[in-house]
Amino acid sequence: MQGLEVWNDQVLIRVFRGGRLAFRAMPDGDFEGHYELQEGRVEAPGTAPVTGLLHYALPCIHERVVVRVEGVAVPLLDRAVGEWPAAVDDDQLETYPHLHFLEERKTGMPWRFERWYTIAGPYLVFDSEQYFERQRVVERGKNWERLILQLRQVVDLSAGERSAQTTVERLVVHAQ
Repeated sequence: MQGLEVWNDQVLIRVFRGGRLAFRAMPDGDFEGHYELQEGRVEAPGTAPVTGLLHYALPCIHERVVVRVEGVAVPLLDRAVGEWPAAVDDDQLETYPHLHFLEERKTGMPWRFERWYTIAGPYLVFDSEQYFERQRVVERGKNWERLILQLRQVVDLSAGERSAQTTVERLVVHAQ
């Protein structure tokens, strides 16, 4: 399968159903390496680490993670690092070219995985919402909890060689 493509006047990205990602400069640059979704973990205070979070191990200029327990108003974790690009209007992301994928699984984690790939100038904004279920201490007859993780990664695709200078401290740690 060729994958789905979205582009603007600066960059084209190609995303495959399984999450593999490639991009190239417009109008006729060569595709840069293929990046796969990888499993990672997030440390949320007051609870065990949340594992199985799918993310890209690309150098980000901005990364944000929100971890919520379903039915609880206050998030366990709401943390961001790096700077949001001034040239991108966060409130108008839906007006930029984008791809949207929704996957629901009967088995496996995350059991629901929704992701958006938005191209805003030279930037890729990867947004995802992932649903996990895990065991917890029995409370009112329910021995599991549902976690909702929201991840936003912003990558400057014009940074050539994915310069380490553009990388921020990572909130998502690659699972070993």
